[in-house]
Amino acid sequence: MMKNSYLKKILIGLKYLIIYYISASMICFAIPKFLFMQFRVLHYASYVPLVEVSKTQHMWSFFGRSYHYNLFIGITEFLIGVFIVFRRTRLIALLMALGVCSNILILNIEFDIDFAIGHTFVDFVLIVVLLSEYYRDLYKFFIQLGGKFNHVMNTGQNIFKRYFPVFFVVVLSVSYFIFAFNLRATVNEDVVGAYKIERVSINNTPVILNNGNLGSDPMMFLEYNNQIVLSVNDTAYYGHYVLVKDSIKIRLNHPTNFQFKSMDGLIKDNNSILGEMDEKKLFQMDYTRIDGKKNYLNDLY
Repeated sequence: MMKNSYLKKILIGLKYLIIYYISASMICFAIPKFLFMQFRVLHYASYVPLVEVSKTQHMWSFFGRSYHYNLFIGITEFLIGVFIVFRRTRLIALLMALGVCSNILILNIEFDIDFAIGHTFVDFVLIVVLLSEYYRDLYKFFIQLGGKFNHVMNTGQNIFKRYFPVFFVVVLSVSYFIFAFNLRATVNEDVVGAYKIERVSINNTPVILNNGNLGSDPMMFLEYNNQIVLSVNDTAYYGHYVLVKDSIKIRLNHPTNFQFKSMDGLIKDNNSILGEMDEKKLFQMDYTRIDGKKNYLNDLY
């Protein structure tokens, strides 16, 4: 009898651990969507011909094309995260979560979002497990009674059970929103984007530039994840950049065919970079930002 009592307490504790895990997961996936941070399409990827775009990029760009669609998904996930911690609305949250997680799981599998399949499958299984507690009620409500079901709930609760869900939702939502907002604030919105390279010179000697590998023109892409891509002379060169006010440091993974791999310099008038590259050579790049009429991503950021 004592063992059964302990086992029951363990199962109840495990149940609420799962509930709060799902709540935290939903809220932490919802808030980045409010700030348009999750389905972010890389600028250089938008210039890849459609036939060469991977299934992952297809799905990612679809969801990332509309902020309002992201907002709709985010609100749904946020409501699930809030509703699931309250006993009165838990069933509503689980039914909503079942639909959301089923859809996401299928999308992840079919569009090769390999890194997300594992945790999505775990969330789906946990939601089904929690829903199994309501199996008889759901069968009675939807099948036997055709949608009419009266049930008087016991309103007697101790103070902890009544107020902890409110505390949990408020603290997690506010703190994670502050974290996500501060993370986004570290990005210079005026710099990230796609640029057409007009000319490049090294030690005041012009460099001959041919068509790019991504798009028909020589291009430079500055991304939110501090990634830089130069698309020149039929080749795409990948690397990273560090920006502090007007100062910029560029490091490429491999040198270009005109021997450019790293540079420390300044951004001048938002249309040129002046600096010093390898072996103390003077470097200058003049460029023009691609506006929203030609690059739809610039209208989304």
